[in-house]
Amino acid sequence: MKNFKYIILLILIVNLVASCNDFLDEEPSKSTATVPDKLEHLEALLNNYGEFYSEPASELIFSTDDYGFITDLYDASTSSYSLTSLQYGTWDKEYLPNTNRPYWPREWEKIFTANLVMQNLGSVAGEDTEKKQIKAEAHFIRAYSYFQLANIYCLPYTEGNKQELGLPIKETTSFEESMERVSLEDTWKFIESDLNKALELTRSFTQVNDLNRTWRASTAAVNGFAARYYLALNDYEKAQSYAQEALNEYDFLRDYNTDMSFSNAPTQVTIFNPEPTQVSIDFPYTHDSQEADLMLAWGESYYFRALSNGSWKYWPSEELLSLYNQTYDLRFKYHMVEGYSYEQANAVDPPYNYPGYVFFHRSDILSGPSVPEMLLILAECQVRTGAYTQGIQTINQLRASRMDASAPSEIINLSAASQAEALVKVLEERRREMPFVHRWYDIRRYNNNEDSSDDVVVTRTFYPYNGSSILGAETPVNFSLEKNSRRYANPLPDTDIIASDNVLKQNTY
Repeated sequence: MKNFKYIILLILIVNLVASCNDFLDEEPSKSTATVPDKLEHLEALLNNYGEFYSEPASELIFSTDDYGFITDLYDASTSSYSLTSLQYGTWDKEYLPNTNRPYWPREWEKIFTANLVMQNLGSVAGEDTEKKQIKAEAHFIRAYSYFQLANIYCLPYTEGNKQELGLPIKETTSFEESMERVSLEDTWKFIESDLNKALELTRSFTQVNDLNRTWRASTAAVNGFAARYYLALNDYEKAQSYAQEALNEYDFLRDYNTDMSFSNAPTQVTIFNPEPTQVSIDFPYTHDSQEADLMLAWGESYYFRALSNGSWKYWPSEELLSLYNQTYDLRFKYHMVEGYSYEQANAVDPPYNYPGYVFFHRSDILSGPSVPEMLLILAECQVRTGAYTQGIQTINQLRASRMDASAPSEIINLSAASQAEALVKVLEERRREMPFVHRWYDIRRYNNNEDSSDDVVVTRTFYPYNGSSILGAETPVNFSLEKNSRRYANPLPDTDIIASDNVLKQNTY
């Protein structure tokens, strides 16, 4: 474990630069190892968006009812699903701790970087005003990563769960700092303390060379994260206030009627039906580039983060697909790619057509705070606090940019005759707008608020499995994640527990 930690330290130090060249005039370059003794060295660490933006969180991708485990798709091609994806998708606690650890270390590396920046601020040359901005930004990064980890590896924060296991508190780069997990209550207090320090940031939401500077923190980004944080705690007044603050600063929405299109290079696939037939698969234009420029140019984000699926397979569940107006909803038109199973599962002989969700390339979906998310938070909070008519009006601002302008007005605009009806419609819109990315967080909070009408029990019917394979020849079985399941805390990697000499404790089930 110590060797692993020193490797992380070496990587971070190697990424320091002798002089800071920001992305598009600010992008950091690599150099030989150096000790951070200038403010620009710390700036270079924070400008290294490649370290920060990716969130390869299988726990978020596969675990919710947005992701479809379809027996017919598996029957058509066993490459449709990996064993690991099914383990995440059925909330396994036996095999996953020994399988891999892709996401757990990623956020700890970001926390390490934030701590490295804060630890060295006092000893580097630079203006005090800029140091204060960087310090606030480092607190933001640390709060953001702790929020991610707490929502994936700990139980939901409730009065009854306060003394359950939280996370280790890491405030320095010392490898001797304890790995013991503090209580869930102390973990959330730590996140809120960092958030409050992050809110001292005064750097406005700005552009560099016609791109929003979303790879660095801004007042809008911090307010957006604060809205997300308080929504997770079901504090609707604070969540609404921070969402409005973010929108007051920046409220651009991409109009799918004019600013969205298909790729100029559709993919050609041969299927056998039974004779060979050429099929064209249309991808959104956002599929065409794996470079960050396209994601940064999207324009709706406050902070550049992306959920990343290395398998390139976001199979939408049949339940998720049913939520879209498949005639007029342009999100369905552009992001639900018909024939995706031909290409990504090789389900061509005989052909089996199942759509895949595609946003950027095949792997990434923007997950940082954004204008659409703030509108959805604002609308939900308005509805939950009684102003349901206003909440419907807010959600229709978003729909105006997502629905086909030729649709009847009653299709474009939602309406509701009661608070309960408005809540259903707003939560469905949230799911249509941000599939896969927020659903895990949402189910956790729905099941632990004062309103039982939005409770969710996730169920699946799929093939059983063992530690080495999916048992596709056996009869499908039912899997379910009950409302109060302890499996809402994902298991920690056993390798890290062993490396800590068992100071780091595993979740109990």
